[in-house]
Amino acid sequence: MAGRRKRYSTESVSVETDLAEALSYLEGLGAKRHKAMRRILGGIGTAARAQVRKAYKSHGLAKGSGALYKSISRRVIRSGKAVIVEAKASSQETKVFYGYALAKGARITAKDGGYLTFQKDGKWVRVHSVKLPERDFVAAPVKKYLSTTAFKTKLDQLVQREVARIEKESKR
Repeated sequence: MAGRRKRYSTESVSVETDLAEALSYLEGLGAKRHKAMRRILGGIGTAARAQVRKAYKSHGLAKGSGALYKSISRRVIRSGKAVIVEAKASSQETKVFYGYALAKGARITAKDGGYLTFQKDGKWVRVHSVKLPERDFVAAPVKKYLSTTAFKTKLDQLVQREVARIEKESKR
């Protein structure tokens, strides 16, 4: 991967052990494992995304244009074995993904030896480069959420929803 820049940050956190028992139970009731897992992971991802948005300001981020905040999303990967919560905001002109730069920290340098000009605390500043500090605004809230009782409650709700879906399909 030498020479390629990462476009956005992804960190994985396993919830496989939490799901194994529930999926075995649902399979015993006649559920299709892959579809049930995708639906459960989607629900967990949605709840985790909400936690990231809730903790957004506490990580020193302001909504500003709102592009970064709005780009916080969740997606279940094609294999249906994981859900990814990420912030993929990018600049329209340069196509640079700044969600990754904010999450992992980065040095931003002006092109062609010029200056970066921006406002800081109401005053205009001109510098050749700036170092962004690392702000773990995505992975930390997700990891925290997965260790709470709220996660366990949400998982139970999602499993109950799958049980209700199986019962409804069996009555047809």
